[in-house]
Amino acid sequence: MREYLDAILAENDVEALLLYSDSFRDANMYYLTKFLAPDPFIFLKRADSDPIIVVNQMEHSRAQKQSIVKAVKSYSDYNYLKALKTAKDPQRGAMKFIAKVVKKELETGTKICVPPNFPVIAADVLREEGLTINPMFGVVEKARETKDINEVEEIKAVQAVNEEVTSEAIEIIADSDVGSNGTLHFKGEPLTVGRIKSFFGSKLLENGCLPEEDIIVACGPKASDPHYSGEPEDKLKANQPIILDIYPRSIQKRYWTDMTRTIVKGRASDKLKKMFDTVFEARNASFDAIQAGAFGSHVYAVCCDVLEKAGYETTRGGKKVTKGMTHSLGHGVGLQIHESPRMNEFYTSPLKEHNVVTVEPGLYDPQIGGVRLEDIIEVTKSGYNNLTKMETKLEI
Repeated sequence: MREYLDAILAENDVEALLLYSDSFRDANMYYLTKFLAPDPFIFLKRADSDPIIVVNQMEHSRAQKQSIVKAVKSYSDYNYLKALKTAKDPQRGAMKFIAKVVKKELETGTKICVPPNFPVIAADVLREEGLTINPMFGVVEKARETKDINEVEEIKAVQAVNEEVTSEAIEIIADSDVGSNGTLHFKGEPLTVGRIKSFFGSKLLENGCLPEEDIIVACGPKASDPHYSGEPEDKLKANQPIILDIYPRSIQKRYWTDMTRTIVKGRASDKLKKMFDTVFEARNASFDAIQAGAFGSHVYAVCCDVLEKAGYETTRGGKKVTKGMTHSLGHGVGLQIHESPRMNEFYTSPLKEHNVVTVEPGLYDPQIGGVRLEDIIEVTKSGYNNLTKMETKLEI
């Protein structure tokens, strides 16, 4: 949460935080300002003080109305044009302008933290100007790990849309006819991955969401690759696993969600049923291991225990496997689809109350395909709150 930022700066022995980026692509900048701008602007916060943002003149009025940062200043307040005109290279002059703003707002010698994506040229120029710049990982990201009530509600709203559209897509698959070679047909035409993805794209957009990255619609043995997203021409088949991994983002609020269901139109083989039942059991065991203070590595281990006991391989211990569970258990979700905290063998930080994470065990076999079940949950003091309400059912 944003109120933890001062403590995080203190933990890292720095006295100020500086960002220079746009907020369309930079989740940290949007998180700190809640102001969307396509061009880079300056965010500057001294520890234990309110932040300021400095935007170009065109954005100044809108930033004053929309940003959660109260102190909104314009480039003209710092004589931006003079900084450019007096520099041999206007682009370098823009970097010197950042230094000018920082020097005016902070005391000499202030230890300033910048994120890893801070422009290298800007950092070099600021150092040339005598400023102390410390690039650091995970400062704003650590604050973002814990969600406030408004953030959780935004994620729940996107998830509700996700479930509604996914349910409609599954109905299309369930209502399809089985043609020659087991190919599914809907309204007289082969039911392809492209048709299902087009359905998701249009329906999500109608509900104010975007599948900004390619969603996963994978059928049969090809789905044994967890990140095989499915080619548009791939035909959906009866009696084979179909993985639907859908992760839309709210266009207006910017928050993501993530959910996976595995279904079969027709009858699943005994091997596939066992895979599904085992993944279902592993998911529930993982749920039971989650609470504030639990380590992501421990929850992952609980999942692996269930899978390995049932005779399946995992990558635990660095093993290289071609089938079984070939990925980690889960990740944080918020303004990015993949963010901290993580649930894998190497993540040794404890989960915190109000973390929002996925739980997504899976099993894969190149001869059969894959099974993955994924819910998104909020960590609580004594357990979890499942933000996913959609049923889990294999055969449709």
